[in-house]
Amino acid sequence: MSRRLRMSRRLRRYRQHTRPAANQSRQLLAALGFALLLFCASLPAAATCAEIDPLDILPADEACPGWVRDGEPMTAYTLEELTLIINGEAYLYDQYGFVAAAFQNYAGEVLGVPTYLTLSAFNQGTAENAAALYHDPNSGSGDPVPDWSGSGEARVRVDFGFVTFQFWEACFFVSIVVGSGGEDAVPAARCMAEEAVRLIEDPAPAGSRGWGRIKSLYR
Repeated sequence: MSRRLRMSRRLRRYRQHTRPAANQSRQLLAALGFALLLFCASLPAAATCAEIDPLDILPADEACPGWVRDGEPMTAYTLEELTLIINGEAYLYDQYGFVAAAFQNYAGEVLGVPTYLTLSAFNQGTAENAAALYHDPNSGSGDPVPDWSGSGEARVRVDFGFVTFQFWEACFFVSIVVGSGGEDAVPAARCMAEEAVRLIEDPAPAGSRGWGRIKSLYR
C-alpha cells in the first residue's frame, strides 16, 4: 500500500470522527443563540416619552434635602380633568398635544422659614410640543438658566418673593413654584427640576407601571 493511499484513509477516518462533534457544536451554538434572542425579546422595552406617566417623574422625599411631599399628588389624564385642576389654563396645554399631568406639593424651609413648593408636570406627547408650549408667551417667562443640565431649556423668575422655575425636557413641560424665599429659594427649585430631568431621562420600562385612568392617550 502506497504512502499516499495510507494518508488518504487516515484523513477519511479523521473526518468521519470529527464531523459529528462539529455538527453538535454548531447545533449547540444555534440553540444558545435562539435562547438569547427569546430572552431579549421578553425584556420590557423602555417607555417612549409619550408613555411616561407624569407621576413617575415626581421627585421622592428628600430627593432635594429638606423637601418632602405634602399630601397626595393630583393627576389629570383628560382635558376635563385638567380643567378641574387649573381651570381656564387647560386650553393652552391641550393646544400643544396634552397627554397627562401630575401635580405635587412639597414642604420645606428656606433659610429656616417653612414654605411650600409645587411641581406641575405636563406630558405633551412629543419634544416638539413641549418646546412649542415653553416658547408660548402664555406659558410663562423668565431669565435663561445658565449651565442647565437638561437637553431642553430652562428659565427662572423671581417676583415678590415667589420663585417660578420652568423647563422643557423631551416631551415634558414642567413648572415649579416656591412660595417664598426669593433668590434664596432658587437652588431648591433648581434641585427639584434637575431631579425631574433625571427621572425623565431614565424612564421605567414600558408596562412596569399602569397608566391609571389614562384612557385618552390614543384619542
